[in-house]
Amino acid sequence: MPWSLGFALGMMIFFLPHPDWHGDLYYFRAEPETMRHPLWARWIVAVLAWLPEPVAYLVLSLSCMALLYFAVRQYRGKHWIVFTSFAFAWTLYYGQIDGLVIGGLAFAWWAVQNDRPYLAGAGLILAAIKPQLALFLAIAIWWWSPSRWKTLVIPGIIAGLSCIQWGWWLPAWLENLTQTSDLLTLSRNISLWTVFGWWIWLIVPVVYALPLSRERKLIALAAVTAMTVPYFPLPSSLLFLVMPIPAGFYAALQTIAITNLFGLDAYVLMKVIPPALLIWAAFPAFATLRNRWISKKNQPE
Repeated sequence: MPWSLGFALGMMIFFLPHPDWHGDLYYFRAEPETMRHPLWARWIVAVLAWLPEPVAYLVLSLSCMALLYFAVRQYRGKHWIVFTSFAFAWTLYYGQIDGLVIGGLAFAWWAVQNDRPYLAGAGLILAAIKPQLALFLAIAIWWWSPSRWKTLVIPGIIAGLSCIQWGWWLPAWLENLTQTSDLLTLSRNISLWTVFGWWIWLIVPVVYALPLSRERKLIALAAVTAMTVPYFPLPSSLLFLVMPIPAGFYAALQTIAITNLFGLDAYVLMKVIPPALLIWAAFPAFATLRNRWISKKNQPE
């Protein structure tokens, strides 16, 4: 077992006796009808609500931990970057579900690479419990599937069953999803949407079109997600920490923990990290396009 996973287990054991810290876990257990998640997420929440809170916290935390470890293995990231990060400690502290989403994306990516479309669909439907985190990567992974229509079978069945149970819930859910005014001004929101508004979305098709390896494309899309969704809290940076990124980005994200010790609010500085990561991930594409331009320019008339 990697030493960092032992470190993470130690944090979980430390947080376990403090249910007053588990704000999001309490929210999932007590108020599923107001969740900003597709309604099939309520089936997962129902398990957490049925269990006593300490057990629910253990189940959620261990599940997220296992899926994040799986994601690190699939994306060929560094386990210590994930499990010693401020972002991971935050999600563990509050009992959040980002690990389920990131693990679902990694499972779908594994299934696509192994040409198992139905399993890829299962991963995508798990990732879709938080579409604001998973959407751009899920589209790319689905597009790369050798059997795109088969990949949609499991998501279609799950979405259909949720409509049978709750009716046509999509319009009300979309309206609820857009009610984010209470979140946008939070200091932990590192999205550039708060600076540029919907104009920032113009960068999304550009990133899809860049000639990059799939590994780099996933990192670029993770960075673009952090830049463009209206609310992207710093703890959700786990989305790209599980990927093979330079350790410098991990170090930069860790500075927020250090500054907090001195009472400083440095979250606004974290807004620089997603665009910097995008530039790093997309650099091979820029180099390729530059070489093509030079080659074309040097061709004889």
